[in-house]
Amino acid sequence: MSAFVRLARPSDLAPALALWTALHREHQALDPRYRLADDAAARWSTDFRDWTRSEGSRVWLALDAGRPVGLLTAHLYQPAPLYREHLLVHVADLYVMPEARGVGTGRALLDHARSWGRAEGAAQLQAGVLAANAAGRAFWARAGADDYSVTVTVGLGDAVDKGGARR
Repeated sequence: MSAFVRLARPSDLAPALALWTALHREHQALDPRYRLADDAAARWSTDFRDWTRSEGSRVWLALDAGRPVGLLTAHLYQPAPLYREHLLVHVADLYVMPEARGVGTGRALLDHARSWGRAEGAAQLQAGVLAANAAGRAFWARAGADDYSVTVTVGLGDAVDKGGARR
């Protein structure tokens, strides 16, 4: 399998959303604490249209024989003002369908984000990876990434929703 990577267009919403949905289904299966809002797909769809037209965002699709098999979304940003100013590329979503893994599809998507970041003058590329996603963590380690910040969680007992019902 050899994937071709190109920038997404607004008309690519349906296949991009299908890949994004698959990513989050995998995350939900890995950790029950990972739960999206009911309207997350609708919100992401609206953002996708903006990202495909924005100078500060990019969405790439990996295609194999014309079939979408991978997705990467990335955004330029500056860290909070209390940190030294420098431009970063944040990879918000990176997903490769299981049958397209291990053959360079993810690396090809990441290479596009790296090249774009360099051309824009970014100093770093960063991404968040679900702790339970061993394959994702291994991918990033092979790409030269290392831990910069780790988010920890502490359960507070029974959660209560906004209506006061126990979950």
